[in-house]
Amino acid sequence: MPKPTAIDLLLISRYDSIYTYPVKMKDEFKKAQKGLTDSTEFYKLDLFVGLCFYLQGNADSALYLNQKVLDFCDRYPGTSALKANAWNHRSTLLQGVNQKDSSIACLHHAYNAVYQSDDRRELQSICINLADAYCQTGDLPQAAKYYRKALWVVDSLGSTNIKFSIYLGLAQTYANLHNFPLAHHYFDLAEQNPEHRLEHEKYIFANSKGNCLYFEEKYAEALPYFQQAYQVVQNFSQPSLSALVEANLGEIFTLLGKTDSAHYYLDKSCSYYMNEPTANEEVVFYINSLQAALALQEDKLATANYYLSKPYNPLRIGPSYIYLHNKRLMEYYARKKDFEKAYQYKIAVEQYDDSIRNVRSINSINEIDYRYNQDTTLLKRDILISNNQIKLSQQHNIIILVLALLIISVLLAILIFIHIRRKNEQRYNRQMALATQLRMENIRNRISPHYMFNVLNTVMPTFKQYSELAHPLQLLIQVLRGNLLASEKMAVELQEEIELVKNYIALRKETNPNTIHIEWEITEQVPLQTLIPSMSIQIPVENALKYAFEDNDEQTNTLSIHISKEDRNLSISIRDNGSGYDPGKHSNSKRSTGNGLKVLFRTIELLNSKNTEKIIFDIRNIGISDPSQHGTLVTITIPFNYQFNI
Repeated sequence: MPKPTAIDLLLISRYDSIYTYPVKMKDEFKKAQKGLTDSTEFYKLDLFVGLCFYLQGNADSALYLNQKVLDFCDRYPGTSALKANAWNHRSTLLQGVNQKDSSIACLHHAYNAVYQSDDRRELQSICINLADAYCQTGDLPQAAKYYRKALWVVDSLGSTNIKFSIYLGLAQTYANLHNFPLAHHYFDLAEQNPEHRLEHEKYIFANSKGNCLYFEEKYAEALPYFQQAYQVVQNFSQPSLSALVEANLGEIFTLLGKTDSAHYYLDKSCSYYMNEPTANEEVVFYINSLQAALALQEDKLATANYYLSKPYNPLRIGPSYIYLHNKRLMEYYARKKDFEKAYQYKIAVEQYDDSIRNVRSINSINEIDYRYNQDTTLLKRDILISNNQIKLSQQHNIIILVLALLIISVLLAILIFIHIRRKNEQRYNRQMALATQLRMENIRNRISPHYMFNVLNTVMPTFKQYSELAHPLQLLIQVLRGNLLASEKMAVELQEEIELVKNYIALRKETNPNTIHIEWEITEQVPLQTLIPSMSIQIPVENALKYAFEDNDEQTNTLSIHISKEDRNLSISIRDNGSGYDPGKHSNSKRSTGNGLKVLFRTIELLNSKNTEKIIFDIRNIGISDPSQHGTLVTITIPFNYQFNI
């Protein structure tokens, strides 16, 4: 195992301070980078600079730095340990923006990379993060598997300072399974573990123990732990964590009937989340539901109705939050004496209760089975027990028969459950399809005003400078007509998109004909009737013409559009030799609405969710991977059998 370097020791000594003073630590890490060349140590510091950006709420900058590190690792062999670290960090960033599946995929990349290296120090952290991620998605057997693998790694590496996190993770897993005796067993092991506690670990322990007691409905016992978590989190420069604990305190005080204290903490939490533009939609929904619960506690039905009537997207809200929301709606309508609606919500609540009980039972069985099959000592014990059972089997035929009947009954119950769940899923999918269609209508409605603004902004100088306006006006009409038609469609033929882009370029050249050289290359094998997402070429070309060459020193500014057929895919690349892609650089520009790429990314994301083969859309700064070049490269790969029906 490699010895820690000076940079490793710096990062270890400052790890806890990152969460408390992210701005100060970012400056210290940047200072440590001075004098370092394009090296592993330099990019290792870049990862932690990115973590500081993330803790300040700037996830885009953190992801940008993380991609720089991964690009460096791709260029140089022998950097598998750094690559594992980068993928591990990336999973944390994606988890923070609620991309849970992508976060798990990154952790598996990290897991594979660390096994290609002789430095396995990151393995224990990766296993714990995998367990945490699976726990959050409800896959509790997988969570238990990786927590136990982390324990094995800790023992193998001789580590002494990480068992606390593993015990705490196992405690949270059993709390989610509502196996409270085992949950408290692991909470006790974590609390008794002698290793030094980092401040953020103290916060996680207190908050998790409070949640466990909340699940047990021991609200008075949960309150001191949430108060302890709140005291610790006051030392962090993360107002979102303070607001989250305030919400927990508000709920506990509501359940205890202490409405004045509940108002105090819920109002503070609500004040933060309602004024935070990047607030998680699920958390906002949770806060509104807590406000409704407090209003019901005070018999303020009009206030409760106000919070319960707020619209929400069920695709982005967890089922447990919707379950609590439905319980409060049931109580609200019962108090209003609208017993028909109260009964409807009562049925929804009972269906969730039945479902969650079955899921917990299945998860408990799977997790226990995994524990006993993975532990070598217990396997030996199982063999001895099995031998004894064989000797006694003849005396217990009746018991075996009863067990067989019980197993058959359980299997029948599971089949009935699966049948009912499938019927519910079909109804749910129909509702989600309608919601998705409405969402896409909203997205497309935002495209046309944005695009017309840009086109009119381009044409207006022509009105002032030229007397002959026939040709520019004709181009303007063609461009506007093409854009309006495209905004009404999810997909257009490649030929239509090419015509729209050429008209737009021609319109641009009317005002500045000699600025940019345009190169088109379309191979003969390309089927021009192929469907592609509408405006998928137009938006990158428009951005390049507007921004790419503002600071460019090249004598010839060039934009190249290449379209070809590659196996079963249509390949589109858009390349310029401008200043390079820099996300966020033009966010404050008066010429930018910021909607173009955002709409395109969202459209492709929604379409990909309905297709097995995915559209790949990538935009990168050429200068990062090849310092001798500069500019931006946009690549789009579209399978020919891609379906555009949502």
